[in-house]
Amino acid sequence: MAYKIYLSASTQQNNKGVGNYGTEEQRMFILRDLVEQLIKSGNHGDKFIIEKNNSKSSDLTAIINESNSFKADTHWAFHTNAGASSARGCEVYYSYLNTNNLGKKAATLWYNEISPITPSSDRGVKKDNTVYSNGFYELRATTAITVLAEFIFHTNINDVNFFLANINKFAVATTKAIYKYYGYDYKDPSIEEYKGILKYGYDRKWYKGTNYKESTPVDFGKLCNILKQYQENYLDSLYKK
Repeated sequence: MAYKIYLSASTQQNNKGVGNYGTEEQRMFILRDLVEQLIKSGNHGDKFIIEKNNSKSSDLTAIINESNSFKADTHWAFHTNAGASSARGCEVYYSYLNTNNLGKKAATLWYNEISPITPSSDRGVKKDNTVYSNGFYELRATTAITVLAEFIFHTNINDVNFFLANINKFAVATTKAIYKYYGYDYKDPSIEEYKGILKYGYDRKWYKGTNYKESTPVDFGKLCNILKQYQENYLDSLYKK
């Protein structure tokens, strides 16, 4: 059995962060795509069918309709927060409409993976009790079990700098949460799978480098560096066009 999951990256183009953050949309598309690759390359990648919003111009209604048409089992929304420059930390929301506490389960798993890696105190798992026309529309209009993470405050320079330097940690934490929700422990890909990722990157000229060899040993640290270069030299170039 394959589980259908929808990965929803924020399309909020006007939410600009401090420092070198860019926009919420830009960073969440990068993070979401890293998560997709980790899910697929993980030890249970064959258990998941992934759908995602590919257009930066998609509005929230289009994203919700796509997720509902896909008939996703779970829907994971990627966002960052805005507030006072002193506000920090992550929080994860679920809807009061989610039945059998499955929304709370997913939100708690996600929060428990994210919170240990953030450099500040965090803000907890929260139930969105607001009426349908207010609050997080995505949480209640989506038919799948839906959760929404605010990973950091993009209005806080310390949160921003930490996120930019550790985006791979957030990607791994999210992947682990998704695996755990479905009863699997996420394990890093085998050495052979790492080699495949390395070759994939070189073949597509995601980053500079000419020292690829079929026999090159690749450990998890090197994979993180590969993903970081993928972010900096490939995805960022797309969003600058």
